[in-house]
Amino acid sequence: MSSLISSSELTYQLEKLLPSCKNLTIISAFMTRSATSWLGRLISNNKPKVQLIGRFTPTDFAKGASDLNALRDCINSGYQVKALINLHAKIYQIDQDTIFNGSANLTGKGLALVNNGNLESCSRVNACEQSKAFINKVVESATELSINTLDKMQAFLEQFDDADETELPAVWPEEIMPQTTELFVSDFPLGKPGVTLNEYQLNSSLPFAQIENAKDDFALASTLFKQAKAYRWLKKQITENQSERDLGFGQISRLLHDALADDPVPYRQEIKDLQANLYSYLKLYASDEIEVYMPGRRSEVLRIIKE
Repeated sequence: MSSLISSSELTYQLEKLLPSCKNLTIISAFMTRSATSWLGRLISNNKPKVQLIGRFTPTDFAKGASDLNALRDCINSGYQVKALINLHAKIYQIDQDTIFNGSANLTGKGLALVNNGNLESCSRVNACEQSKAFINKVVESATELSINTLDKMQAFLEQFDDADETELPAVWPEEIMPQTTELFVSDFPLGKPGVTLNEYQLNSSLPFAQIENAKDDFALASTLFKQAKAYRWLKKQITENQSERDLGFGQISRLLHDALADDPVPYRQEIKDLQANLYSYLKLYASDEIEVYMPGRRSEVLRIIKE
């Protein structure tokens, strides 16, 4: 079965499968209480092992795209709830043989559980080892949430109750949700500085979407860049370099290829494009920390600027 189905048909299929499943993994950028309550009723008797992975950024909760109380219910019901800030996928895996993939979030509108539901499309995909490995990689890369974490999130959001929504940060402070240590393509700039990209408009929590959003405030944009995982990774490679020569473009490319956790790993040309984009941001926002120079006609080489 690989044909497209609507969100109503997906809901129908899930209502048949969930009451007897033993393991359930749902990857959904957004989650609301109408859908998690619906889920809870379906699996109240069989009580499967449940993993829920969402995006769960501050703006998601502020806009009502996700619901903190829904997540509280889920954790109190024994579900594992995890967050991955660059998540955009929507996947439903029931046991080991059934996977649905599409555009439907675990929300009332996404699953057409309310009258004004969204028009979504989904398909049942082959539950091959590659598909299951991809899902497992997403789960492993996400950060687990607890009731204590949700309390901290709520207290943080309450500081912005009367503030303009644009003042709300796109990511949580490190003390609430530390960044994952794994490196993904989405941690890197997908274009050159100043270029408008659809990906940034669709997911404003991406680190370089935030930097672009702050480009009119150079000091803030520079701070955000120096906090970005991609820059911190690059700086670490230079600092820990044990060879007698500074790291050239090709050496960084090889290190980056080995470091990326995406499955499958991008083609080498895509990695070089990401690296070139990062260098452009580095020259703009961190030239006081790292020097990019060209010895003769050789490729660009990096070294830490000594204080």
